[in-house]
Formats: sequence, C-alpha cells, structure tokens
Amino acid sequence: MKAQYSNKVMSSMLAFVDHKILLKGEAYENYGSLFYKTETQLYEPTYETWSAPFKQMVCDQSITGANIFTGINIDGDTAASGGIGTSGIAFFNHHQGQVFFDSPATITTASGNYAIKDFNTYLTSEAEEELLFNTKIQLRPKTTQTEVGLAPEVQTYPAIYIKDNGGGNTPWAFGGMDLTTVSVRAVILGDSAFRLDAACSILKDLAYSQVALLEPEDLPFNAAGGCTGVYDYTAIAASKSSFFDIANVSVSKYIENRANYQNLNKDVFSALVDFDLTNVRTPRE
Repeated sequence: MKAQYSNKVMSSMLAFVDHKILLKGEAYENYGSLFYKTETQLYEPTYETWSAPFKQMVCDQSITGANIFTGINIDGDTAASGGIGTSGIAFFNHHQGQVFFDSPATITTASGNYAIKDFNTYLTSEAEEELLFNTKIQLRPKTTQTEVGLAPEVQTYPAIYIKDNGGGNTPWAFGGMDLTTVSVRAVILGDSAFRLDAACSILKDLAYSQVALLEPEDLPFNAAGGCTGVYDYTAIAASKSSFFDIANVSVSKYIENRANYQNLNKDVFSALVDFDLTNVRTPRE
C-alpha cells in the first residue's frame, strides 16, 4: 500500500524531533566499542549481523561534532559499506547499531567509532500505559561492561516515542480545501529529571515551527532500516516545498503521580508532549 498523508506526517515528525533534540540539545556522545555477533535475525535473506552494545547511533550528517558511523574495523582493516576482501558489508543500520554482512564473515574482532543518542526515537502505536508500565525497556549501557551486542528487539531508554493521536479535516475554503489537523503525542522516558526537563523544553519551543513534509524517497534507508546513502536532514528539509505547521504544543508529566503507579520503574522520569499539526490541503483530489 502506498504511503498516505498521515504516514508521511508521522515519519516527518519523527525525523524533525530527532534532529531538533540532537541539534539544540547536543544530545549525543561520541564513543567507540567492540561489535559482537548477533544470533537473532529479523530479515530475509538472512544476513550475518554484528551489533554494538548501544543503540541508537546518530546518522544525521548535519549534526556538527557527532561521529557518524561510516566504517567498521575488522581485524585491523577498516571496511565501509561495500566491504573489503571476502567480508562483504551489505549495509549499516544506525537505528539498531548493527552491521549486516551479505555472507558469513571470517572475523576475530570488530570495532567502530560512532555517536550514540541521549534520546532514542521510535514510532509507536502502543497506548501510553503500555509504554510506561508494561513495555520491557532497558537503560542504555553506560560502560563497556556489556559483553554482547544488543538484539534487534531490545529497546533502550532514554527514549521518545512518537504516536498518532488522531485528527480530522474541517472546511477551509471553496474548491474542496480543508484544514487537516493531526494530533501527535510524544511519550518521553528519561533517566534523570534534568534530561527530561531539557527534552520537554526543546519540544515545547517547537510551537509555531514549520516541518518539511518528507516523501519516502527522500530518506536513504532500505526496508531493513539500513542507510544506503548520506542522510543530512538539514539539506533534505531545505529541498522540500511542502510543509505542515506545529500549531500548538502542551506538556504534562506523569512524574507528579508516580507514587500511585507501583509498576512504574522508579528510575524512569516520564512526560507527555502533545502537538497539533495543521496543513491546508485538498484531500479529495
């Protein structure tokens, strides 16, 4: 099925929020680590996968100072996407912190340098209660004590979950023009009150911003999430002529009532940020 307006808005909002948190908050840390062979496979054809002990990596080339992961050191030789020798690299997945080999690789040690986000970003359709109380999330490792790579299904926090909270169309002008409103909620899970307040402040200041409406072909990622080119959000957004507006932003915090929720991880500092996104369209054309 082709991507519709709501699909494009959600992916555009995810990219926008991720970019602003990284840019305004300098919310990343440059790091280096070993990579570890990962047994769990999610994609066909089956690739051999090696994973870092952290996720997510910064992929956005417009974030000045972030060490973008573009090559992995394999037994002393640096390999970029495309591979060296018989160790062919299919692609890098920065979102999962993984390197995919298109054939079994003979590797003794693998390592790389990269930037890890202070806040991971995810699209979700889960209810807030599921994210806050029932979803198993792990605090991002802070040291190299983790001796295995993270599996693809593992989600780590601090994190920002973006979800579609509904919306609608109202008449705007003759000729079938409507004002389309999409309500988006960001569920923020932080590891400290400082980081939570900083993220909320950045998102609150996005009110009245214009957000570039991205098309699927604007993003250099394949179906498995692998980066197949250069991802520069600033350059991509500047090239677009279609936008939607953030008409309103409101922030509320679960932290005030955390004593009433015995299942809530006491180390998680949480907040909700609601956005009203508007755009004048002709949806029936």
